[in-house]
Amino acid sequence: MKKIAIVGRGTVGCLSVAHYLRYTNWNIDWIYDPLIETTPVGEGTNLIFPKSLRETLGFSSVDMDNVNSTPKLGIWKRNWGQGEDFKHTFLAGDHGLHFNAVQLQDYIFEKMRNDPRVNLIESNIPTPDSVDSDYVMMCTGSPKDLMEDYTVHDHIPVNAAMVFQCPWDMPKFFYSLTFAKKFGWVFGIPLKNRCAIGYVYNDQYCTEEDIITEVQDILDEFNLVPTATRKLKFRNYSRKQNFDVRVCYNGNASYFLEPLEATSTGFSDYINRLSFDYWYTKEFNQNAVNEFYKREITETEAMICLHYFSGSVYNNEFWKYAQKLGENIIKENFKNKTKFSEIIKVALDEKTLKKPHTVSFERSIGSWPVLSYVQNIKNLGIEERLKELL
Repeated sequence: MKKIAIVGRGTVGCLSVAHYLRYTNWNIDWIYDPLIETTPVGEGTNLIFPKSLRETLGFSSVDMDNVNSTPKLGIWKRNWGQGEDFKHTFLAGDHGLHFNAVQLQDYIFEKMRNDPRVNLIESNIPTPDSVDSDYVMMCTGSPKDLMEDYTVHDHIPVNAAMVFQCPWDMPKFFYSLTFAKKFGWVFGIPLKNRCAIGYVYNDQYCTEEDIITEVQDILDEFNLVPTATRKLKFRNYSRKQNFDVRVCYNGNASYFLEPLEATSTGFSDYINRLSFDYWYTKEFNQNAVNEFYKREITETEAMICLHYFSGSVYNNEFWKYAQKLGENIIKENFKNKTKFSEIIKVALDEKTLKKPHTVSFERSIGSWPVLSYVQNIKNLGIEERLKELL
């Protein structure tokens, strides 16, 4: 019987254990350091995440109460492009989730800790070299240094965030907020008992005092009073080679792209599926899974940057910088004839624009199907600009 070691007990570590427990007959060493605290913030997901929880854990609407979760019906956008206030919606019957990360981790841990195939090991494992296992999945969080193993994704113009935790008696909306602001954009994640409001920005163009002032109108709009504030500094990156013969990286040990469109949990699920196809079914070789990984990262970055390409109602140095970066990556994709450029062409077709829900593409690009591209291209006001570039 083969054995996989999964290192880390954060959200992605928990999801990886659930995946391999459900789809393989392997034994699992679950290695984690109980002294390492996980991030206590609410999170939003795309449509892949609740389906994955359902398949691996039998997760249902009843379980949502255990993780302080609300359904995510879409993304509420404001001030992007020409300033249209709109909702990027999902088709009826589909929804993502907003959830408390720590509660979800505890929920999954309690469901799986006593399974006879799971061996819990409390230890700090900084590298996979010392792990005695056929395969190793490293879900150990962000690397201390972005050395030669990583590629920095510098088309994304934001590098910091300030998150305000605001208690409330009940949710006031069921969409993730994505509001463009003067120095970046603001997210809102509605949980059952609190709302996380986060300003994602570039710290070269503003001060922390600017951010606190800028976010106040949104706090006032939804009658929110912060009781805790957390500051984050980040870079956008991915591994140059994510898979080798026995080691794979997942979560922030593998990549980080800013949270616009909530792609992280869906991409972690994708890495789990790639590793399964590489190690368990042998459907793909090492070169193939690494290429699929790079392709998915590139497409997701382009989809995120489509928003910056659209610009915003703010005409300042940050947005000139952000819009230029967005335009550069769109041009690069069009020049290289990527799948991102192909789905843009399909989304711009007159037949698609009339009935987008009837048009399919071979797969989602950057987590978006054709319908999402049509909604956003129209409402961001970038239809004609994209046609000109094409």
